Amino acid sequence: MKHKLPAIACLVLGVARCALSQEGLYGFPFIVPADPRSFAMGESFSALPANPSALLYNPAGLAGLSGIRVSYSQRSLAGEYHGTLRSFNAVVGTPAGVFAAQYNRDYYGILPMIVTDNGPLPVEAYDFDIGIGYALGLGRGFSIGGAAKYYDSRGLTPGPSTGYSLSTTSMPARLFDIGLTYTLRRFHSQVTLEDSLTLGMSYQNIGTGGSRTYPGVYIPELDMQVGMPQFFRAGLSYTLRVVPRATGDVSPFEAVFSGEYRSSQTTGGKDGAGLGMEFTIDEIVSLRAGELFVSGASDGHIRYGGGVRLPFRSLGFDIALQGAVIPWNSLYAFSIDVQFPVCPWN
Repeated sequence: MKHKLPAIACLVLGVARCALSQEGLYGFPFIVPADPRSFAMGESFSALPANPSALLYNPAGLAGLSGIRVSYSQRSLAGEYHGTLRSFNAVVGTPAGVFAAQYNRDYYGILPMIVTDNGPLPVEAYDFDIGIGYALGLGRGFSIGGAAKYYDSRGLTPGPSTGYSLSTTSMPARLFDIGLTYTLRRFHSQVTLEDSLTLGMSYQNIGTGGSRTYPGVYIPELDMQVGMPQFFRAGLSYTLRVVPRATGDVSPFEAVFSGEYRSSQTTGGKDGAGLGMEFTIDEIVSLRAGELFVSGASDGHIRYGGGVRLPFRSLGFDIALQGAVIPWNSLYAFSIDVQFPVCPWN
């Protein structure tokens, strides 16, 4: 029976992954956005400049950020196991470039396991990844970026009163991303408008596959390589902005439109496309909407959301929904972030 426990746990975890993948989420935290802004805009962020969540889409999008930004995001996931994705992010803009770090944890919740001689056995499981990234503006509108990530799976821990000891699964992978953006800006002096067009592309998850093993237990069908999902992303974004009247003032209005095509480079993977738009007033209130299309799905996934940034724009709150208006009946995401406009060493 002890040797069967890992097999049962793996089976249940696989079912949870399948439930996630049916929604186009794939079940890997490093490609599932918890950030509500990108979630609401159809995950079409590979060409969005000065983007704090760029590590998930295109590391070159970090270029242009300044100061220090720290954020926490949380998102509900599909499936009957009520999974939760939590993400911690930090971005630091310096004269030498922009540095970023990210920690994501994809928690599957309590998974049911049936053990004949002990009744139901609850098991917890989660995946996580740690990522670091760097971006540099090259001038003339070009920016490049790269990221390195470490991904692993943990948990599968039985209840303390069962008397069973379940080996922890392990499927580490070391992955790398590369990206490029190009921005063309244009000024309209007569009507105090500025607009820009940005092209972006990235290749994600170059590197090793994961391996799933159970120390001390030899089960051939469980000792296997797990391929990491690789993507090529290409996107376009357009920004129209009212120029502030004086230095230090805020922009009265800004509109952002984005689109992206995501091509899976993994056998059996799903291609996707996203569209999004965002309208911001006085750099305080933002309204967003978007749609994500996934190959094989009968229709798209319409999302919507908004955000508010408190006076002096140092503290922000964002939320996004997919499905019903009431968050607990739908997929949802929310975040809180703190921004310090100037680094002490700049």
